[in-house]
Amino acid sequence: MSSPNLGNITSKFHERLGTAARLNKLASNWQPGEVYTFEHLYREVLPSSPKALSLILSELVEQGFLEKLIRVESPFTGGGIKDFSSLNEVPSRIYDFHSDREIEVEPDNLRVLFRVPHGR
Repeated sequence: MSSPNLGNITSKFHERLGTAARLNKLASNWQPGEVYTFEHLYREVLPSSPKALSLILSELVEQGFLEKLIRVESPFTGGGIKDFSSLNEVPSRIYDFHSDREIEVEPDNLRVLFRVPHGR
């Protein structure tokens, strides 16, 4: 996968060069299908604030460098049950194969993740 130069995106949000360099370094190793949490990206990129990273990630999603997904996780094991591309797609109830029962989806069972798309 070719590594994008993401300096234009980070500078758009008035981030320092270090943020751009760390983001470019991380992106140079991205493989299609890899999934990252906000927390992981924050630790790796070290932006000036969580808000700055949120803006950067929104731009990366908009430009197709990343895909945002909502993962429903088992309240019993924490394991992923199913991924959705938007919150509107998440059902109110879902079968939790980790516990072999249907569960009601609660906010605590949702995690926002960022995936490197295939074919970029």
